[in-house]
Amino acid sequence: MAFVRAHAAALALCAVLLLGGLATLFPAPPARAGIAVVLTEDFESGTFGARWNATDNNAAGGLDYWGISGARTHTGNYSAWCAEVGRQSDTGLNNTGVQQYDDNMQADLIVNLSVNGFTSLTLSFYYWSKTENGGGDYIEAWYVAGGVYTQIFQNRGTANWALASTAVPNNVETLVIRFTTDGANHGFEGAYVDDIVLTGTENVAPTSNVLALPTFTNRVPHPIAYTAQDNPNASGVAYVELWWRIGGSGNFTLYVRPSNPLGRWNPWVSPTIPFDRAFAGGDGLYEFYTVAVDNATNAEAPPAAADASMTVDTVAPTIAITAPAANATVNSNSITFDWNGTDATSGIDHFEVWLDGGAPTSTTNPTVTIAGIADGAHTFHVAAIDRAGNRNETSVLFVVNGNPYGWIWWLVLIVIAIAGIVLFLIWWKRRKDEEAERPAEGGGTDSEPAAEPETEPEGAGDTQGDNEESPAESDEPR
Repeated sequence: MAFVRAHAAALALCAVLLLGGLATLFPAPPARAGIAVVLTEDFESGTFGARWNATDNNAAGGLDYWGISGARTHTGNYSAWCAEVGRQSDTGLNNTGVQQYDDNMQADLIVNLSVNGFTSLTLSFYYWSKTENGGGDYIEAWYVAGGVYTQIFQNRGTANWALASTAVPNNVETLVIRFTTDGANHGFEGAYVDDIVLTGTENVAPTSNVLALPTFTNRVPHPIAYTAQDNPNASGVAYVELWWRIGGSGNFTLYVRPSNPLGRWNPWVSPTIPFDRAFAGGDGLYEFYTVAVDNATNAEAPPAAADASMTVDTVAPTIAITAPAANATVNSNSITFDWNGTDATSGIDHFEVWLDGGAPTSTTNPTVTIAGIADGAHTFHVAAIDRAGNRNETSVLFVVNGNPYGWIWWLVLIVIAIAGIVLFLIWWKRRKDEEAERPAEGGGTDSEPAAEPETEPEGAGDTQGDNEESPAESDEPR
């Protein structure tokens, strides 16, 4: 009958053990409201964890320790055996070679059970024991609370797996499973322990907070990073809620999405919450805080002030060039460009300007002067970037005429050239006219030019007359 009761109790504990097994991977969900698995150990890792310590407080037969064994198990592949480490004091053989414990042992397997925030603690585990009848070989279980040892049970041999379960005080410190032997008759297996579970009612809530956020963002969704933690040895965080408000006043609202209508975010799935302003209040200044709920349904109280704030801005700024006008002709190679840029949510951070295909230059002033622009058609570009990183740009086409009065000099040269040609033509015509008048004045004709009259010096006629009379005078005798 005792075996039947033990077997029934074993089945009843399976659900608790299953939850405990999951708790090694994830924070276990509550078995029922307020009840959580505080500790579970099935030794399936093959080694003792940091909570555990194995000692032998009787060195008379050599040192023999508890260790992980696969010889007998309640569930799975491993359990803890009282003599896994050590040698037979009489033969020198390894205990595992004969699967027997040694004489003169006080092997203690100790586990830290310190908890915080739990009440109504219950400790349970399975054990298997086979020792000499009526001798000084037995297995005991103790818990230590406030430095005081309290015995849970003592057993000298059942040769089957049995359940031990007992309530322990809230200030429990350790569980000690002790295997003791005398100096003779050690030809037995000893004791095994498996599937240790500590459950309790947890009444202390976990804590959480939103980590630092950028002042401005245009990222949609923006990952809200947070931390969440339960008390040491507590049930663990089950989920986290994100609460928000916009504009710096009013009540906070639970953040939900169509894919998560309850607004419960699991820390072990992702350490961030994808906040999308489309499922909140649109663009604007947001404040956030988180509320953590543990696997015992304890919920964190809302903080007195928000954990963090952030301005969400998904709209690009406006930008317009005011000078020069589009397609304007500018009579200078040094030009001042002016523009207006505004952003309603996060504000303008800076501008970037460049001419034609040049490299952008950053400025915070809505004006810039560029010198040395070559004559001809050009395009001036300006981009406005707001504090959230949104960008908008515009451009203007214009023409540069750096020497607007150059045509006057060309006109002067043309006038001079024309005047020179006119004067040349006038001179040429006069010359021709003079040449045409000379034959008419000499009595000539067009076919026979007139001879020029001979001019005689004064007295030439008289001389000729005298000469004509000379022959007559020569007839006269001298």
